[in-house]
Amino acid sequence: MISTYDDELLGGPFRRQISAGLRRSMPTHPVAKVRRWGAAEWPSLSEDTRAALLADPDAEVREAAQRHARYEDPAWAASLLPDRPCHARTDLLLHRPLTRTVVENVLSRPVGGEDKAMIAANPSLPADTVVLLAADPDPEVRIRIAQRTDLGPAECRTLMTDPHPGVRLAVSLHPALSEEERARIDYQVPMDHSFVHHPPPETPRDPRAVRRDALSRHPLLRRRAARDHLLPPDLVACLASDDDLGVRVLLAQNHPDAPASLLLRSFLEYAGPERSHLTTRPNFPTDGLAVFADHEDPEVRALAARAPDTEPTTVARLTQDPDRAVRAAAARHPNLPHSRLAALLDDEELAHHAAANASLPSDVIRRLLRTGGRQARPPG
Repeated sequence: MISTYDDELLGGPFRRQISAGLRRSMPTHPVAKVRRWGAAEWPSLSEDTRAALLADPDAEVREAAQRHARYEDPAWAASLLPDRPCHARTDLLLHRPLTRTVVENVLSRPVGGEDKAMIAANPSLPADTVVLLAADPDPEVRIRIAQRTDLGPAECRTLMTDPHPGVRLAVSLHPALSEEERARIDYQVPMDHSFVHHPPPETPRDPRAVRRDALSRHPLLRRRAARDHLLPPDLVACLASDDDLGVRVLLAQNHPDAPASLLLRSFLEYAGPERSHLTTRPNFPTDGLAVFADHEDPEVRALAARAPDTEPTTVARLTQDPDRAVRAAAARHPNLPHSRLAALLDDEELAHHAAANASLPSDVIRRLLRTGGRQARPPG
């Protein structure tokens, strides 16, 4: 696709679907256009690979490499900094190396209300500015500063008792703190977060850091560990019984060996985004789900349609459920009585779901194929 189509047709969504393996091979790929795309991986490339791209026989590859190399020059990045709030300014202030002049201008004459918060997250921020912004009156700036790994001990201690709860929460996760120091911070764990599936990182985390997080008394660190797809069995067992809902659901959403009991418990207790993703996990159970046929939550009632032992009369009743998704799921259940299944083939809403029912008789299937789904039953 990269070789065939123009760049304009291969936008952000396409780039996000490129595998980590392909991205790693792009800078040295035999196809020049692929190498040009690979130059975008500049921050993670070795010095040898960078030098090869800068001397590439293809002019467009060399130009792309030079462009990415220039962005590491603070003076060049400063020359491109827009004087108005926009995406380009945000990118430069957040990610590109900052000159002292840019930092001083942001401090004295910020263009937008978030300028200081953006440079507070920039890895190139000078140490004295980190100290300065640790005492900034804007709590969002202090939150960003609290997350920096280069935060000094004195600033860290001050932020541990910050009047703003968001700052205290942010600094409570600082890697330099001991468990005892974290315990002395007055922080509150948010429960309004989305506990969803996360793709594995291109570079796996250090197993020692993952274990440290998994065994921490801080729920947010345990949640971070629970997202790790490579979590060893002993930590999976430990976190599966964690007393924090977020830890349990994140483990269920992300680990390929999450146990069936955890998956079902998480589905019953979590009603946030990507709840339905839990039912796609490898170990999600099917046995024993018929007991939920009368549950007040329609998403839980629909679980009964996944159970092979749900009684035919119950399945038939669920095809008349007030919730459309429950009706659709029941219409696909192989235990649906044939008389009810035949009736649903003429139902405008549920005909497609009924046609996917595995117990559909072969003569009816042939008739559906012959008529394009119309006149499912012979006349008379």
